[in-house]
Amino acid sequence: MNHHNFKPVLLTAFLGTLLSACSTHTQTAHVDDFTFFPPKILSATGYGTAEKSDRYSRPQIKLMAMRSSKLDAYRSLSEQVYGVHLTGTTTVENLIITHDSYRSYVDAYLRGAKIVRTVAINKDKFAGDDTFETVVELELTPRFYECMNGTPAIVTQCMQHPLPPVAEPELLTPLSHATPTLVPTTATLVASSAISTPAHCNSMDCYDYPLTSGFDRSHPTE
Repeated sequence: MNHHNFKPVLLTAFLGTLLSACSTHTQTAHVDDFTFFPPKILSATGYGTAEKSDRYSRPQIKLMAMRSSKLDAYRSLSEQVYGVHLTGTTTVENLIITHDSYRSYVDAYLRGAKIVRTVAINKDKFAGDDTFETVVELELTPRFYECMNGTPAIVTQCMQHPLPPVAEPELLTPLSHATPTLVPTTATLVASSAISTPAHCNSMDCYDYPLTSGFDRSHPTE
């Protein structure tokens, strides 16, 4: 047996095994560094009422109270989103102050919240249903975390894709049943001054917004 040829063969096999082990370790370390964020559903409740005045009809008072409760619910929901942790001690609120792209993406994402119900909880003999409760929900998907943990360029690309349609229930009262309808929601923050309020509108997009700052607490919408 030629021992001179046997040693190089053993050395080659040993180096191959060593390189394979290093490669496996590197892949394992890369997988361990990846943080998976499971879907998370946030829920918020808002309340609203309207001024009792002879200047407004009962339907107008009802619509104003509905809108007030929805805005209150969306503000509460936005506070929850701002407090969500992304990586380590970094929260959404910490990140949106670093670049306008993050703020715009969060504001647009909040537009995709689903109105679970809007129900009258108090009746007034002069104004009718004058106090409303609105419950909204928003699902934070793995894509939301992926976009927010990316660079400003990545989050800008995320803004190019429209948000999925959400089900908007009709006005709910203790004795009524809602039939959800899909309302397409796009990732846009531009408010139109030509929007009018339909008689039975129950969508945030049915109302004209005085500002286009979304739900940023430093710029109230009213």
